Amino acid sequence: MNRIYILLFSLLLPILMYTIPDKGNDPTLRVFVSSLAIQIICIIFIFKEKYIPYSLNKTLYLFIFFFFGIAPYLQFQSGATFFGARAIKENEYFLMNVLILFIIFIYQGCYWMFSKKKKSALKIRFIKRFEIPDKLNKIRVFLLLALALLSFFMIFQANNFSLLSMLFRGGEFKESTVGSKTSALIIFRVFQPLSMMSLLFYILTKSKNIFVLSIMFLLTLITCFPLGMARFSAAALYLPLLLIVVPWFKKSNFFSITFIMGLLIVFPFLNNFRHFSKDQQIHFGFDFEMFNEGHFDCYQNFTLVTMENIVTYGRQFVGVLLFWVPRSVWPNKPIGSGAFLADEMGFYFSNVSCSYFAEGYINFGFFGIILFTVFMSYITARFDKYYWEIVLHQNNNYFKVIYFLLIGILFFILRGDLMSSFAFTVGFLISILLVHMTARTKIKIR
Repeated sequence: MNRIYILLFSLLLPILMYTIPDKGNDPTLRVFVSSLAIQIICIIFIFKEKYIPYSLNKTLYLFIFFFFGIAPYLQFQSGATFFGARAIKENEYFLMNVLILFIIFIYQGCYWMFSKKKKSALKIRFIKRFEIPDKLNKIRVFLLLALALLSFFMIFQANNFSLLSMLFRGGEFKESTVGSKTSALIIFRVFQPLSMMSLLFYILTKSKNIFVLSIMFLLTLITCFPLGMARFSAAALYLPLLLIVVPWFKKSNFFSITFIMGLLIVFPFLNNFRHFSKDQQIHFGFDFEMFNEGHFDCYQNFTLVTMENIVTYGRQFVGVLLFWVPRSVWPNKPIGSGAFLADEMGFYFSNVSCSYFAEGYINFGFFGIILFTVFMSYITARFDKYYWEIVLHQNNNYFKVIYFLLIGILFFILRGDLMSSFAFTVGFLISILLVHMTARTKIKIR
């Protein structure tokens, strides 16, 4: 079946790409061939491992397939540009495609090498610390419920005590009482996920009470309603739930096919609720024009970073590591790399993406691309290895939630920018650890 998927996509892609109506540039052979090579290589790595239906590795190739394969070629054909940026030239598309192929070569080689390394005894012991007891006593169940209630009331208060505001991401129903960005980061990236993390912890226990489970699920659904969150947050939080409670979601290729359909249909649908109003028409379906919108700007921004040789010699990376320092304390704190690029290039809109690999260049030039690629291959290879060889066989190990969360949020990290994605990832991980430490508190009932 995997070979059928690979063959089917490999045959359809060139036909599809060459029959899409051209609205701008004439497709040249070298851009066409290099784009097609990126897409086919990605399809091979997405579907080739039959017994590993989902992984960080597959997620990375799903990202490259859409954002560095499909979208750039369609943008090249239509002559699309974003936010007042200059047009990308034909030779720049070709050179960037060659660079993407080079990144894939470096990444896959390092991924294979890191996958062959032996498992560390220290890391194995660390993972086993996340094992959940078969049965929770009443105090621990109460603490999980308390965390879910705290999460609900924090988000309820942040939305000016309006349930409608909690259910929609933006528009006329949206109300907010959150002032600073730091407060928003703490509330929506640490406290909001607490309800979902508490629910997942409770689901992973073998002995569950249906009444408690129903209450926790209801609190989670309201607190983390998919239409009321950024799309990456919804993916990061609900993917672990699907992978844990839906058995057929783990079947061969189901994850990849669902991810492809989700990006083509579900994500555009969720975009209707960014600025929702009661008179708004809801659009559901797929349109090739979505690839010519600003959601898919990271390839062009990556091109501009490299072709314009924008390098900060590590300043942006320092800002990523010290994201938690308030600007009131550090007035010259670097802004996100997307906003930095927009300022350098004179965009009329600053909330733009800066892909993970572009972050490598914007910090350390071409050496930074190699450095960031090797680091990404190490993270994905080691997490994939530890999950599939250890955690998978432990039904009640909370480390599964960390792994599933990383799969869901990896898309956001790869699209960038790194300062935002790193801050949000740290916030989610803190939420997981808070639940883990609270539920494992050694309290005995007399």
